Amino acid sequence: MNSEAIPHANTEFSLEEIDDELLLYHPAKTKAVYLNETAALVWQLCDSKRSVAEIVSLLQENYPESETIQSDVEQTLQQLADNGAVDLESGQ
Repeated sequence: MNSEAIPHANTEFSLEEIDDELLLYHPAKTKAVYLNETAALVWQLCDSKRSVAEIVSLLQENYPESETIQSDVEQTLQQLADNGAVDLESGQ
């Protein structure tokens, strides 16, 4: 994954908490995507301004004990993109 790509959250999805689970829900498509806490945080950081590298860096600062943040973020973004919840714009 291009670390300079800029992920854009699809604003047609909304983050919902249902029975202690986090779901991205698209009402028009009646589509729901289950998210764990980390995936929900990654989705929320997709503000159309931060690059993949910046999201990884923010999470590494806040969770220095984790050694798999980069691969976790990339996997999460790919899964969100596959479900239409984010678009990945190539970086400059």
